[in-house]
Amino acid sequence: MSAPTFDVRAYMRDPYVLYPADLDMGTMGSLSGPTLETLSYLWTVENHVLDRMRDLLVTPTHAESRVTAFLSTWAHEQHWLGATLQALMSTNVRPLEEPGDTRLGHILRVWDDRCRPTVAAIGTNLLKADITGAHMVTGWLDTAVVATLYRRLGRSEPALEDLMTEVGRLKDRHMAFYAPEAHNRLADAASARRVARVAVSRWRFPGTRYAGPAPVRTAVAGFFADPGAHGAVAELDRTVALFPGLTGAHPARKALGQLAPETI
Repeated sequence: MSAPTFDVRAYMRDPYVLYPADLDMGTMGSLSGPTLETLSYLWTVENHVLDRMRDLLVTPTHAESRVTAFLSTWAHEQHWLGATLQALMSTNVRPLEEPGDTRLGHILRVWDDRCRPTVAAIGTNLLKADITGAHMVTGWLDTAVVATLYRRLGRSEPALEDLMTEVGRLKDRHMAFYAPEAHNRLADAASARRVARVAVSRWRFPGTRYAGPAPVRTAVAGFFADPGAHGAVAELDRTVALFPGLTGAHPARKALGQLAPETI
C-alpha cells in the first residue's frame, strides 16, 4: 500500500522561510564557543544547496516533476536558513569559513566539480528511475540528522530554543516529503530497493566528504555523546529500517561510530 503523499503544490504556495530580519538577534549575541562551533558546521552544511541539487539533477531524478517542484522551494528555504545562520554568527562576531579540505577531500572536490556530473549522468541513466528512491532515502537521512542536531542545540542553549524549534519545523516538512516518496518508490521495485540499500550503506555524516571527520567531530560529538541522544540516533535508524528493503540498516549509528566512536 502506498504511503500518504505530500502536497507539493501547497508546499510551493506556502514556503516556510526564516528571514534574518524577522529575528531578534540581540537576544542571541552571547553564545558559547561550542555553540558557535556547531552553528558554523550547520552553516557549512546548509550552504551546499547547489552542490546537492547538482548531484540530484544530473541523474534521472531531474525528470521527476514532483521532486524538481519540491526542490525549487526547498532551495529557497535552504538559502534563507543559511542566511539566518550567517547573521547569527555575525551577531556573535564569529567569522564564517568552511573547514579546509583533507588531501583526499581536495581530490574529491576536483572530481566532483570537473568529472562527477558527467560520470553520474551516464552511470545513473543505467539505473533509470531506481536512483530516485535512493535519493529520497539519503535526503531523509541528511535532513533527519541535522534536525536532531538543531533540536539538541536548542535544548542546550536557551537563547536559541525558539529559533531551533522553528528550524526543526522546517526540517520536519522536508522529511515529510522525502519519507513517502522513498516508501512508494522502494515498495514498487526490487531494483530500487537494491540501489537504495547500497546508497544507505555508503551514506556518510553531512559535511565530511571534503573536510573529513575532524572538524565535524569538534562541532557535533558533544551533542551525540550525551546519553540522551542515543535514543534519538536509534530512532533514526529504526525509521530507515522501515523503508522497504532496508530492514536491518543502521546508517546513523554507523556514521557516528566512524565520526567519533566514543559517542556511541
